[in-house]
Amino acid sequence: MLLEWDFWVFVAALSVAAFTPGPGLAAIVATTLATGARKTLWFCAGVIVGDLVWLLLSISGLAVIAQKIPLIFQCIKWAGVAYLIYLAWKIWSSPVAMGTGAAMTREKSNLARVLAGFSVTMGNPKAMLFYLALLPNLISPEHMSGPLILSLCLAVVCVLGGVFAFYMLAAQQARNKMKNSKTVRRFSRLTATALGGAAIWIAGK
Repeated sequence: MLLEWDFWVFVAALSVAAFTPGPGLAAIVATTLATGARKTLWFCAGVIVGDLVWLLLSISGLAVIAQKIPLIFQCIKWAGVAYLIYLAWKIWSSPVAMGTGAAMTREKSNLARVLAGFSVTMGNPKAMLFYLALLPNLISPEHMSGPLILSLCLAVVCVLGGVFAFYMLAAQQARNKMKNSKTVRRFSRLTATALGGAAIWIAGK
C-alpha cells in the first residue's frame, strides 16, 4: 500500500512538472507551429527518452555519481547546448516552401528531431534534479523491483505523452490558420528562437 501511494505521488509530481512551462514545452510548441504535430512527435519522443534515461540513472544510482563528478554532467550539458544551437542556426537559415494546404519548412531527418528533444532533456539540470531528489525520497532502492521500475517508466511515457499532446494540439490549431510563406518564415524563426533560447537557458544553469 505504501509503495502504491508513493507511486501516485510520483505521478502527481511529474504531472505538475510536465505542465510547468520550460524550454522543452517552448520548443515543442514552436516546432509544431513550424512543422506540424506529426513531425513534432519525433522531438517529443526524444524528450521522453531523455526523461527515461534520467529516471533509470537515478534508480541505478549513476545520477548520484554524475552529480558528484561535475565534469560528466558538464560534458553532457555542453554537448546538448552545442547541438541545439546548431539546429537553431540550420532552421533559421533554411529556405521556406509552401506545401499543399499547409506550410512546410525544408525537410529535417526524424533522427535529428529525436536528438534535439533528447538534448533538451539531457542538458537540463532540472530534469536530473527532479528524478534525483524525488525518487529516493519516495521509494528506497531496496524496494525497487522490475515491475515497479516498468510502472515508473510507463508513467513517464503516459504523463509526458499526454501533456505534450495537449500542447501540440493547441499549436496545431494555430498552425492550420497559416496561409502564406511570410507567416511560415515567422514561425520557422520562432522555432529557431525557441531552440536557441533553450540552449541559452540550459547553458546558464
